[in-house]
Amino acid sequence: MSRFALVTGLFFLLPVVAFANDNAKALALLKGVEQERLKHDCFHIRYEEHRAEENKTVEQIVDFDKGKIRKKHLPNDFFQGKKSILLEDAVYCMMAYDEQHVAIVPLRSAIASGTGIYDPRMLGLADMMNHEMTVSVCLLYKNRSNFSVSRENLDGRPVHVVEYRDGEENDFAHWKLYIEEPGFFLKRIVMESQSEKIQIDNDYSKREFLPFPTKTHVKRVEKKDEKIIFDRRITVKDVQIKESFPPETFTLAGLNPPLNSDVVDYRISRRLGYWDGEKLVDKPVHVSAQEFRELMEPRKMGMIQYICMGMIQYICMGIGVAMILYALFSMYRKRGAKE
Repeated sequence: MSRFALVTGLFFLLPVVAFANDNAKALALLKGVEQERLKHDCFHIRYEEHRAEENKTVEQIVDFDKGKIRKKHLPNDFFQGKKSILLEDAVYCMMAYDEQHVAIVPLRSAIASGTGIYDPRMLGLADMMNHEMTVSVCLLYKNRSNFSVSRENLDGRPVHVVEYRDGEENDFAHWKLYIEEPGFFLKRIVMESQSEKIQIDNDYSKREFLPFPTKTHVKRVEKKDEKIIFDRRITVKDVQIKESFPPETFTLAGLNPPLNSDVVDYRISRRLGYWDGEKLVDKPVHVSAQEFRELMEPRKMGMIQYICMGMIQYICMGIGVAMILYALFSMYRKRGAKE
């Protein structure tokens, strides 16, 4: 082989080698993030999610044990909370703390999606999460190979930037994942399509919460008019790594439904029974009026507080409208006096 042919062959091979190297680097970085996120499979985590577009904050508590999940959305002034349990073949859910009904639904159902239950190890890896997603799905590397890797500075620190582009010029998706090493901290994700831009920023300032980010800011914007679709901030308050949970955690008892709640398995369209406080029975448990009042009092107080807060909001709105009308009337009257 002549020297010219050898040089020409190497010239055409260089992009192929660079492409292969970039893919290898990208896979190593993304799998490093995945390995770090999956290092614990039994834990308790508590965090707050603030939705700026709704001006609402919800505190959430999750117990996770090797794929089984119990999640509580704690009640507040805006709603009555909800509880759910994710198992291998079903989701158990109560759509309000005081609801006397437990629904057992298939994993792929609108009710299951509405529970808001998901693997919290995905926090900061996606803008919207559900119980059918996984960490590896969020990190894009499965069934994809055309990655590029570069180096940039983010907040004064060097990071690797893994990029991936999919689609054509008028219908595309472009991802950039900013990864700090060592530690495999995914600091930022930017996804752009023709119509939207999503940016996720993660702060890992509290090392005791690792591998979870301390704070996550997710913002989704329409590119045409810069309209904010949603703007959410998640703040982790507590993380406890566990060896195990009590056996009842991921059962009906773990939901702690009200006495005589009916339990319906919608997968087979059948009522399984009524909750007597410890187990399912065929008929509702008879209680005296006094016992019933004692049982319902804490829940009743929560409902009263919820109703009162709603009334206060409407009263404040009414006062505000009245003040505006009064100001307009005063302006009109003064203008009429001058004329």
